[in-house]
Amino acid sequence: MTWTVPAEVEDALWAATRRHLPADVVGGPGLTAAVVDRSRRYTSDRDRLATPGAGLAAAGDLAARALFFTVADAPKAAAVLAELGDRVRWHGDAPLRILDLGAGAGAMTLGALGHAAAIAATRPLAIDAVDRDAGALAILADAVPAAAAALGVTATVTTRRLELGASPPARGDGFDLVLLGSVLNELDGAAAQAVTRAALGAVADDGAVVIVEPALRECARALHAVRDAVITGGWAQVWAPCTRRAAPCPMLADPRDWCHEERPGGLPPRAARLAQVTGLRDGALKYSYLVLRRGPGHVGGDDAAVRVVGHPHRSKGKLEAPACGADGLVTLRLLSRHRGDATRALDRARRGELLRIDGGARHDDRLDVGAGASVTRLVPAGDPDPA
Repeated sequence: MTWTVPAEVEDALWAATRRHLPADVVGGPGLTAAVVDRSRRYTSDRDRLATPGAGLAAAGDLAARALFFTVADAPKAAAVLAELGDRVRWHGDAPLRILDLGAGAGAMTLGALGHAAAIAATRPLAIDAVDRDAGALAILADAVPAAAAALGVTATVTTRRLELGASPPARGDGFDLVLLGSVLNELDGAAAQAVTRAALGAVADDGAVVIVEPALRECARALHAVRDAVITGGWAQVWAPCTRRAAPCPMLADPRDWCHEERPGGLPPRAARLAQVTGLRDGALKYSYLVLRRGPGHVGGDDAAVRVVGHPHRSKGKLEAPACGADGLVTLRLLSRHRGDATRALDRARRGELLRIDGGARHDDRLDVGAGASVTRLVPAGDPDPA
């Protein structure tokens, strides 16, 4: 499955951005330059992330965020929500209440809309979008209703201008979903933990907090540290991506390691042209994430489940795949002579997939999938088994 934003969502963002920003920055060389500059801020020039802009430069930066990065990031939210499956009740009559913290121009909200449309959700979405950027919220408030109508989803939006340091109170019985997209990486460790606790305080007992961050090493490792704080503090259960319930995260042992997702991704027409002229994005959807819930359990179901955390490697006579599970990091090894129907799921595995290993033989940091062992692919909702 290739994860991408529906064209209707991109159309709604362009229409909204044209209504709220000068024509000089919505397209052409100005937009291209702003996309390149914002990409550098996200990667090599991260010390400029918080640099304030003014006038046309600020408008260009907002256009870049709305028209390229929001479009590119929205499918990440959809992919994570698909993995949650029916643990979020998308069908029924009562509104499904969503809090989008640090919403920006709406990447996480639009990803939720796309997922709702994909599964023909019947509950109306009641979205509360919070951000300090009034301009971004104006684009979100304009684009989301139009995108929802085009996708056949019922949605209402309320926006609040608020610094994330000010904890937004839960309303009524709490939110079904609290979304944070590319928020924590702009905060220090203590602030990231505080915002995570605030998000957990705003979610209903049967709801979920979804945190999506860049796949960059430093960003992912900072998220691993948040994961450990959630576990050691007893704030919630880490439902995904981990099938390991204990702290510390094994990836933190070596500063060269980090865990992130990589799934097939695509871009709708306008964003694809921007990617081509700027040389950005390679077609893969890359991100790190956490899903936090109050109830027990994790995405894999039991201690036999592992997540493939790197690209499988084939060499003469064997396949090896790095994985993480209840006992930490382990290398799954499948010899050619043991390939067959029972182990086909490992033979076809990709980074990010969930596997259940039965009958493997553990040897230190290696798990041999040999004669008599079986491997089952645990298929997340919306991510069908590859042909």
